[in-house]
Amino acid sequence: MTLKSAWRFTLHRLFFGDMLLNWFLGGLLTFFPSPVDRLMGQAPLLTMGIYRLIGVGFLAFAAWQTWCIARQRLGPAGLVFAALMAEGPVVLLTIALVFMDFPLRPVARVALWVGDVYMLFLGAWYLFLARWLAKEGPVQPQETG
Repeated sequence: MTLKSAWRFTLHRLFFGDMLLNWFLGGLLTFFPSPVDRLMGQAPLLTMGIYRLIGVGFLAFAAWQTWCIARQRLGPAGLVFAALMAEGPVVLLTIALVFMDFPLRPVARVALWVGDVYMLFLGAWYLFLARWLAKEGPVQPQETG
């Protein structure tokens, strides 16, 4: 895999797919917090304001991802930011799942762990690619063709 192909794969597949997921989750948590809460387990797990706050965070990050994709630019700084936006919730969600006794449905608990592992590996990939780009130089948008 070349740097150019890794960057293109990241921007057009991983980053794009993650952006769609973030728009979906953000909308769901922001506009339908009560059904999400009931779906996850024995309600209420969190206050509706917390769900909405998390949802707005997803929407803000998805908007930034959309802007990056539209510009066809994602350099080392953007990748590090994206990695931090993935790894920060990994730490918080892991602590919540391991140390807090939320009455979650088994399917919800598994889904949260899968999401946690997904974010862990996604953030690690973003950091790897950021380092590679910083070392080798940027991929020009016109080269993405």
